[in-house]
Amino acid sequence: MSQAVAPVVQVGLVAACELLLGGSTSTERLLSLGFLGGFGAQIAPVVLVAYIVTMFSADIRYGLSRAKLLSETDELTGLFNTRGFAIAVDRLFGQALRYNRPASILMIDSDNLKAVNDSHGHDAGNRLLKLLTKSIQAELRFTDVPARYGGDEFIVMLPETPAKGAVEVAERIRDSVASAPLEADGKRIECTVSIGVAGYPGDGQTIDGLIARADRAMYQAKQLGRNRVVQFGAPEAA
Repeated sequence: MSQAVAPVVQVGLVAACELLLGGSTSTERLLSLGFLGGFGAQIAPVVLVAYIVTMFSADIRYGLSRAKLLSETDELTGLFNTRGFAIAVDRLFGQALRYNRPASILMIDSDNLKAVNDSHGHDAGNRLLKLLTKSIQAELRFTDVPARYGGDEFIVMLPETPAKGAVEVAERIRDSVASAPLEADGKRIECTVSIGVAGYPGDGQTIDGLIARADRAMYQAKQLGRNRVVQFGAPEAA
């Protein structure tokens, strides 16, 4: 039974109990059309009010849940925003700590969003961000948690994944992005990303520490020429 109908039914049951347990009305009178009509006229406003209140409550619940969803979701990409990501990974990283299981963080940065915005406009830049989102999601498991972390940055948590496995995922994402050029103003624009990787437990014991180290590795990837993956602590990131 739906939440909208249940209270109305409850009101009807209460009214029926009132009639049956009153004890002062004969069965013959209960079944008479006059009595039933009068009773219906009395109870109808109560049922109507109960129904209206229930519908308002359902609308309020929907509005609150929609507001919560919007507060945790990036409108453009449909991914978690930083708030939603923090909520999701807090539980997952807590499990990694509790059971001493591996987990990794990817920091992903677009190498040419600014150039696309400057040359082809923000609409093209938005399409590039959607294209990056699609390429990232295509290489992830349903248990992985991607989010838009900033203007042209994305972050991914990979539970049950050591740093070595995370580097392999990052390389697949890099290849996926590089093989999906953006179409803008009749031109094919090659797109690339730089990715930094950090893994628990080797690269940090807190989620904030892992994010900071993955971010540092990502900037190393950009300094080394972009369109590459760098693992924190690897020789090329030193």
